[in-house]
Amino acid sequence: MRRRRRWRPRNISKPRKRPGSRPRRLPSVQGEEREMEFTRGIQKFFLWDIVKGMSATLRHMFKKPVTLQYPTERWEPPERFRGFLGLTRDFKTGEELCIGCLNCEKACPVDCITIVTAGKGREMYAKEFYIDYMRCMYCGLCTEACPTTPKSIVHTHQYETPGYFRDDLVYEKERLYDVWEKEVNYTGPRPWGKLFGLRNQEADTRPEPEAPAETAPAE
Repeated sequence: MRRRRRWRPRNISKPRKRPGSRPRRLPSVQGEEREMEFTRGIQKFFLWDIVKGMSATLRHMFKKPVTLQYPTERWEPPERFRGFLGLTRDFKTGEELCIGCLNCEKACPVDCITIVTAGKGREMYAKEFYIDYMRCMYCGLCTEACPTTPKSIVHTHQYETPGYFRDDLVYEKERLYDVWEKEVNYTGPRPWGKLFGLRNQEADTRPEPEAPAETAPAE
C-alpha cells in the first residue's frame, strides 16, 4: 500500500535568508551596545588596564613588608600557636607528669603517637613515647585528651622542623622532654606558664636579669 504524501499549498514557501543580513534588534539593545563600544574605546585610548595594574602596585608599595630576613629575623608566633609537642615535668620535683593512660594515642586521628607503658595502677608510666612528625597535623586533640593537671603533653612555640633523614622527625621520649625544657627557657615577651595555663607561680614568674654594677667615678 502506497503512502500518501502530505498536502501542501504550492504558493506557500519558507522564507529565504539573504546573504549578509543581520537579525533585527530592538532600539534599546542597540543603544546599550553603542555605549559599551564607546566606553571600550575610551579605555583602550587611555590604557585603562595599565592604570589599574599600576594603582594596585602603588597601593602595595607603601605597605609594611611581611617578609622576614630569616634566620637573622625570627617570626614571633601567637599565644595559641600549635608547634612541636613536648612532654612536661613537675616544676618542684622534676617528676614526669605522664601517667601512661594512652588517651593521647587513642585521640590522635593519624596514629602518629606510640606509647609503651610500664607498671600497674597508679604506678603506671610511659616507658617509651614516640611522636612521628612526618604524620602529625598539629590538631591539638592529644593535648585536649590529656587528663593530668597541668597537661603532660603540650604544644610549644617551636616551628622549625628540618631534618636530613626521616628518622630525625621521629621524636622519642628524651627529645620530647628537651623540647619542653627549651620552651621553659623561652625568652619572648610572654612567660611560658601563662601560655599553657599552669597554676604554678614558679612557672609564671621568671627571675629578672641582674642590673650592672655601678662604677665609682674616677677622681
